[in-house]
Amino acid sequence: MKTSAALSLSQIPAAPKVQEPDAQELRQGLADHAFVGFYQPQLSLKTGTISGLEVLARWRHPHNGLLTPGYFLQALERHDLMDELFLRLFEQGLILRQKLASLNLPLTMSFNLQPSQLSNPILSQAIKVLLRTHECPARSIIFEITETGTLNPCSVAMNNLLQLKLLGCGLSMDDFGTGFSSLERLCDVPFTELKLDAGFVHKLDTHSACTAIVAHTVSLAASLGVSLVIEGVETPAQLKRLKTLGVSIVQGYAVAPPMADTALLPYILEYIAGSQVVLTSV
Repeated sequence: MKTSAALSLSQIPAAPKVQEPDAQELRQGLADHAFVGFYQPQLSLKTGTISGLEVLARWRHPHNGLLTPGYFLQALERHDLMDELFLRLFEQGLILRQKLASLNLPLTMSFNLQPSQLSNPILSQAIKVLLRTHECPARSIIFEITETGTLNPCSVAMNNLLQLKLLGCGLSMDDFGTGFSSLERLCDVPFTELKLDAGFVHKLDTHSACTAIVAHTVSLAASLGVSLVIEGVETPAQLKRLKTLGVSIVQGYAVAPPMADTALLPYILEYIAGSQVVLTSV
């Protein structure tokens, strides 16, 4: 189902031309709470419910408007500010989830973690404290991990992942099927979810191999006992095709765009009213 809150790709505004920010500008943006989470719903094709949200960073720039990570993420990494960004987005997300849960709308939330962040020896402890502070069950939080091939089995990063799993959080291999997100890592890291790269969905209609890859990934996830999320779903035709292939959870503009917290609740309520379903508790 596609409500009025969803946009087609042709409706996405053209990207502004912006110079890469320096450290002072980034720190000022963080101090001003200008970095905020936008929330993109994930849809269960089996139940027709909104099953979760991915938290995506946005910068409400005072001169350049709303900026996506392509304009600031590398600069944040270069100036060692990724941890500060993550903690701000994480706390924002936990506050929002607490509000949704109070309305009987509990959802899982997925947050992105980079390898550089996983190297912080106090990361898992900071997450544990925030979960307790905001009374959020760890099982409702998933961390999407990129570039898993760079992780050393004996590293601080791997220890953080194990600690997060012991807390009860989910671990998702992001961009599965590309780059460092390899099959080998499924044996080393206790992942609970695979997130198939959007490129395979975009080629479903033109590359038969992509259809086979999606089908086999569905089987692989089932065999491993982990969840599978297909991202980058842009059209109703792709939704229908993925459902026939046995895909359970999808994310993309065919479901809804990333949206501010103020737009999220109206979207969910409109979705429930239109589909006449009730969200399942986590």
